[in-house]
Amino acid sequence: MPKTFGPAIQKRLLVGILLVLALVFLLSAMRYFRPVQNTQLPKLGLMTTLPLQWSEGGIEAAVDVNAAPHPAYARLIASYNIVSLDNLDQTDRLSLLLLAQPRAMSPAELVKLDAWVRRGGRLLLLADPALQWGSLYPLGDKRRPLFTSMLSPLFSHWGVELVLPINKAEQISGRQIDGLTIRTLTPGEWRAKAGVALSQCKIAADGFYADCAVGKGRALLVADADLLDTPYWQGRGARMLTGSDETGNMVWIEKLLRRLHTGTPSGDIMGQ
Repeated sequence: MPKTFGPAIQKRLLVGILLVLALVFLLSAMRYFRPVQNTQLPKLGLMTTLPLQWSEGGIEAAVDVNAAPHPAYARLIASYNIVSLDNLDQTDRLSLLLLAQPRAMSPAELVKLDAWVRRGGRLLLLADPALQWGSLYPLGDKRRPLFTSMLSPLFSHWGVELVLPINKAEQISGRQIDGLTIRTLTPGEWRAKAGVALSQCKIAADGFYADCAVGKGRALLVADADLLDTPYWQGRGARMLTGSDETGNMVWIEKLLRRLHTGTPSGDIMGQ
């Protein structure tokens, strides 16, 4: 007479089978939901301390099926294959970078970034002297977006400095740039470094941004990073009612990236 498994063994086998099926389902789901890069889109290296790609809500928020990237990030991935950067090791394979309030860099990293631009790299850098981006983390927490830009040695090397005008502190700022209304909070200002004749950089829009020809490359410097946050461009209900942004912040950022990518001459940007 053939032997049969006892109830205890049958129960363990059933649990094992269910666990295997659950694992297979989970792996399939992860593969299904993993973002797929569109190889037809140009690559854009992104380094930032802003919570653009991931929520600040911890692992629970990161794995939430309803979680979504920040709207600014969602706009970028519609036009670029985003390569998230923790360091500059991958820049040799990239020609276009967006540094949005990036972390502090060591002197060696600043030298490497400068050399990358000089070899022909194209950089859009959003550097905020007094970031007002809301955060779940307290001041001093390393997970919080960097309050002030820490790249002063690089700016000095290019002949400019980033300052926060006293009369603009804690003020929402609106300005017309490139035919667009740009709105933000506590924007900085680019100024020529004292005692240095500006030869590499052209400053425009009352110091709000600068266009720097660095070696064979180019760097567009914006004296603010809060402009990426939704309260300053998406508006309250405006997109739901009109289908368009309330202000031109993201349209402008997209234009700057496109001009860097296509090599639009400096005069065409600065004159608009």
